[in-house]
Amino acid sequence: MNYKEEAELKQIGDLEFLEMYEQQYPDHPWSGVDKKICAMIRECFESASSLSPPRGMTHSAQSRAIYALDIMLKWNSDETEMIPQLLEVNFNPDNQRAVKYHPNFYNHCLKTLLCDDITDIPVTEIS
Repeated sequence: MNYKEEAELKQIGDLEFLEMYEQQYPDHPWSGVDKKICAMIRECFESASSLSPPRGMTHSAQSRAIYALDIMLKWNSDETEMIPQLLEVNFNPDNQRAVKYHPNFYNHCLKTLLCDDITDIPVTEIS
């Protein structure tokens, strides 16, 4: 999201980000950060569904949703580890940028959400 139209924003794709990250932080592999992000996402949704409505989300086998999570990375106090920080979770997000970088984004989402099929789809299963 751009808060000021005149603000200069350099947008990079996910593959370019990963390449730049690995070059800038060779002692902190992305795979370790990615595992922490996945664990944080799982914990977020487990917490949100741990209580009955209206205080929590309820389980429904017929329910499907797309969420967007805003995450930043923060160094721990002695700068030896990057810790993901969850800023916000959005229901029904604007996926314009996702479609720009991944033209099959909606096809992949629908196949995953409605068919429970992640074959040949770039999806990270959080279990």
